[in-house]
This record gives sequence, structure tokens and C-alpha cells, in this order.
Amino acid sequence: MPRLAILNMTLGFFLITLAAAAGPFIAADMTKAFLYDATQLSSWQITLHTSAHGHTNLFGMTHVLFGLTLPYSALSPRLKILQTIGLGAGSFAMAVLMTLRGGLGPVAGLDALEIATGVLLSAALAALLSHAAGLLVRVLRRA
Repeated sequence: MPRLAILNMTLGFFLITLAAAAGPFIAADMTKAFLYDATQLSSWQITLHTSAHGHTNLFGMTHVLFGLTLPYSALSPRLKILQTIGLGAGSFAMAVLMTLRGGLGPVAGLDALEIATGVLLSAALAALLSHAAGLLVRVLRRA
């Protein structure tokens, strides 16, 4: 299990680095919008790209924390692997799919990209909830 914890921490630091690298591009877009067309500051693209940037940072930190606490979970190694996949799915949804969605523009109804993002985020939420449950079981067993 130490390898899985290290994998999660590595993925987390990679995501934080990715978000940090994207930050200057978002800042440049916002500066250009502020200087030349302030109405663009509330645009679809800037809103979603800013959201993707923040959520990529959040998922990166979550992967690091998940990796650090993984040894304390009472769940089986198989479930921990599934949790890693679920958390990775949410990371992909926020880092990649949200950025793609920002470039496509809004649509009136649901599209495949939004559905995929929702499914992948649901996997991440299930991973986090099950990890919290695994930690709680460990605490209750020791009490």
C-alpha cells in the first residue's frame, strides 16, 4: 500500500504543478480582458478556466492528503485502488474536461461532456466519502 500512497501524492503534486503552470495564462487572459473589454471578465471561458484552475489545485491537494492518510484507512487494498481511480477520475474531469468545456461555449441542454464530467465527479465524491468512512472505521475500532 505504500506505493499507492506515493502514487497519489505524486499525482497530487503533478496536478498542483499543472495548475500553477496554467495560472499565468489565466492571469494574462484576465488582464487583457480588464484592459480592453471588461465585459469579458464575466465570460463563459474565463469563468470555467478559472474554476478548472482552482479545482485542479484542490484535487491536487486532495490527492496529497489522500495519499498521506491512506495507510490509516481500514478498507481493503482493492477498495483503496478503486478510490484512487475514482479520485483520479474527478481530477481528470476538473483539469481537462472543465478546461475543454470552457473553450466550447454554453449549450442549452446537457451534452456528452457535461454528463461525462458529472459521472467522473461522482466517482471522486464516492472515493472521498468511502475514504472518510474507512478512516472512521479505523478510529472506532481503536476506541
